[in-house]
Amino acid sequence: MDYICMQTIAIEIHLNMTRIKHGFLGQRLVVLPFNIIEKALNNPLTSELVIHSMGYFPKAENHYIDRENGCGEYLLIYCTKGEGWYRLNGKLYIVPANHFFILPAEQAHQYGSSQQAPWSIYWIHFKGQKARYICDMLPGVRLIDMGESSRINDRISFFEELISALELGNDEHMINYANLSLNHLLGTFLYVQSYRDVKLRKKGTQNTFFISLATHYMNENIEKKITLKEIASYFGYSESHFYRLFFKEVKYSPMNYFLHLKIERACQFLIHTDMKINQISFKLGFEDQYYFSRIFTKIVGVSPRKYREEKRNG
Repeated sequence: MDYICMQTIAIEIHLNMTRIKHGFLGQRLVVLPFNIIEKALNNPLTSELVIHSMGYFPKAENHYIDRENGCGEYLLIYCTKGEGWYRLNGKLYIVPANHFFILPAEQAHQYGSSQQAPWSIYWIHFKGQKARYICDMLPGVRLIDMGESSRINDRISFFEELISALELGNDEHMINYANLSLNHLLGTFLYVQSYRDVKLRKKGTQNTFFISLATHYMNENIEKKITLKEIASYFGYSESHFYRLFFKEVKYSPMNYFLHLKIERACQFLIHTDMKINQISFKLGFEDQYYFSRIFTKIVGVSPRKYREEKRNG
């Protein structure tokens, strides 16, 4: 009999025993008032991701939830110790320690703690314009593996900080801080390796420094018409070697990246100045205004004139 089958039997037995939704020794639990949540959802600053409730249940013995109609929020559960499970769309998932999962809104589900090794979990109900996309990017049960570079303690500390922030009350500034910080917290689950690399700088520091210098050089010369040979020579590299180094780190060719920087600067001029399009074109090193307009349209999706109208009338 395989492990999943054994667990299924254990869960069915467990469901006939004591069930507890919350009330665990040492738990932390914050549920925001309805009007606070609605205000945050209508605030352009925070509407993309909003906390509904969050908390920590340590060693949550007999923890069990059954929502026949789901709930109105998305739910992330992060198991730090012990083991648990959840059932979604008729399928059972086992959730060991150092794993997490997200349940979609408005879908029937069940979840609970293992009887043999009750889980300890951090959890957060959230909603907003980004919520569905985040859920779609993280299907199933996901591992956060242990290791000297795992930053697991950093993530847990940030969970604790957000719970503490919400426990301080419903001050608008604190609510905004917590909701904006939710983007960072969920980012640590979406991009685990990037979250680790940022702190430990495991990816070559020398290459990162080189890219910073190269992009700085491009920005300093953004109004000039410079070539790949000129940029490579400035750093003492051959064109081919410079190209390979740059493309490996940025995933753009050097000159294509330089072109994007020019168009980005053109966007700023179109929004914040009254310069004519041909003036912007010449200022950024394009001798042919029509070539500039074609490149701009290809990269941005609309013509320079249309872009200016949309941004100023929007």
